[in-house]
Amino acid sequence: METIAQEIRERLEELFRRCPQLHGFAVRPDRPLPWHLACDAGANAGEQALGELAQTLLELIEERPEAAGLLRGRTFARTLH
Repeated sequence: METIAQEIRERLEELFRRCPQLHGFAVRPDRPLPWHLACDAGANAGEQALGELAQTLLELIEERPEAAGLLRGRTFARTLH
């Protein structure tokens, strides 16, 4: 499971790099879909971030189905330094 957790971290770090307007998101507890999204800018930026996020999660789950269990019910946030 550590390998899958590492892959999730890497994919989400890349997502946050591609979508600087995305601050964080929560995944539904009942299925691995985005539930809450926090981002800057207008509606178009939010829609773009949501699309990128959904695509990233779907690709990850297609490649590693066991990742779905590690995503459900969790909140992920951009790390600010």
